[in-house]
Amino acid sequence: MEASVINTSDIVSFKEIEYEETFDLTVEENHNYYLATEKEPILVHNSGKSEFVDYLITKLNLIHGWKVGIFSPENYPLKFHYSKLHEKLSGSKFDKNNSASFDTVYEHINNNFYYILNEEDMSVTNVLEGAKYLIKQKGIKVLVVDPYNKLEHDQKSGQSETQYISKFLDVLGNFARFNNILIFLVAHPRKMDQGRVPTLYDISGSANFYNKTDYGFTVHRITDVESNLMKNQVQIHWQKIKFKHLGGQGISEMNYNYNNGRFETINNDIHSWDNSNWLLNKEETPQQAIIDSTIEPSKEFHTGILEEAPF
Repeated sequence: MEASVINTSDIVSFKEIEYEETFDLTVEENHNYYLATEKEPILVHNSGKSEFVDYLITKLNLIHGWKVGIFSPENYPLKFHYSKLHEKLSGSKFDKNNSASFDTVYEHINNNFYYILNEEDMSVTNVLEGAKYLIKQKGIKVLVVDPYNKLEHDQKSGQSETQYISKFLDVLGNFARFNNILIFLVAHPRKMDQGRVPTLYDISGSANFYNKTDYGFTVHRITDVESNLMKNQVQIHWQKIKFKHLGGQGISEMNYNYNNGRFETINNDIHSWDNSNWLLNKEETPQQAIIDSTIEPSKEFHTGILEEAPF
């Protein structure tokens, strides 16, 4: 589906409107889709997995100075995704006219988050070539692939889906280890019974999504039993932790902060949510200083990587 279906060039701000009943719409395969209305099409997104990954990468960036490469057809049009990162960092609704915070956040995203965007070639090989370029030229330490089913896969004749996924995960794992980076792979479960929490074994295609991953978690939105409406509560089910000194299995109970897309501990009520600007008085990490001073831009590789903000 073409991202240009909605004209986003005139976006100035997003604002919260009065509460109305919200219904969760589930569509197999396509996670982002459009509703046809009398006036204009409306982008609809089942928030959850991608939203939480965005939250994690912004925290990793701020805490450790890790730069991020993003391959995410899930988040097209990119202007919307860029605004989501902006809200998480600034702590408030996206507003281009708020010059006090916009310029600071804009510059930070431009220098720390990079998109891999070749719409004519979404093959695994091309995405990893783009990531390799960003590792060498920008110093990224994190790669997000969101989602698995939007990649162009090269399954050989006579090769079963299980065999292909096993090889694909080996390629991804070896790339991460060889380049010393963290890779987030977002994958959707097959159609589930309502209310049941999916596991890594429920990802369509192969049990290897559990067997060959180092760390795996599921993002589960809570549904009210009586009204059948989605609540603001989110459960993060940590289902596989390969090395026990880095954590263990369990469940994190959280609330989704609709002011900025952050995730709050379940004990924090709405009045204690963190709506602060994370970039204010932020000190540069030593790793950022080293990366920024030693890596020079190169013109040798071109994959449609977005070098500037999509506004």
